[in-house]
Amino acid sequence: MNPSHDETVRRRFERDAESFDAIYRVERSWFSRRFNRIFRKAIFERYEITFAEAGDVTDRTVLDVGCGSGVYSADFARRGARRVVGVDFSANMLALAAQEAAAQEVADRCEFRREDFMTSASAESFDISVAMGVFDYLPEPVPFLRKMALQTNAKVIASFPGHSVVRERLRTLRYRLSGKGRVFFYRQADVARIAAEAGLREVRIIPILSSGTGYILVGEGWHGGQ
Repeated sequence: MNPSHDETVRRRFERDAESFDAIYRVERSWFSRRFNRIFRKAIFERYEITFAEAGDVTDRTVLDVGCGSGVYSADFARRGARRVVGVDFSANMLALAAQEAAAQEVADRCEFRREDFMTSASAESFDISVAMGVFDYLPEPVPFLRKMALQTNAKVIASFPGHSVVRERLRTLRYRLSGKGRVFFYRQADVARIAAEAGLREVRIIPILSSGTGYILVGEGWHGGQ
């Protein structure tokens, strides 16, 4: 990945950690809950799809790449995962993740690491790996997905934002004006090609219907079935 792009994304999530985290929070004000559920419905739909596709995670191990504020990590642990490792390069996000795990009383099963997933030397494998809202910011998605597949025994689950005449332009402009870096969009054929080049098997691509754009990729990691 481009170092300058990486640094821009890192700064963005350091700066916006709490506002990003608030999107998921049900204990915020009534107005915030209604706004997020209506105008950011796709975020909640991809959450529901992810856990439906992961299935019963009891006694499973999970890798949460770009774990952010730990919402997915803590919920995997709360649903019975034996061990969850969340990786992110934002210290502020990881602080929120640790707080979330503690609040859900699953801190003993969650580990959060501040590192760049692509340069991490860890070769540990997991039953399930997820990457939500990560491929939005990756100029080179294939090596990233390939590394996820290499470290996964069963399912890889990842989200990809889709092209949209209105939303894509607005989001691209908003990021440019606020100095948040580039954002990348995909067609379903792009996601299928990336999955094939990364070596995923048994691939399924699930459209996120609430927004009319975006996809959840589900595939089998390199060690699946072994």
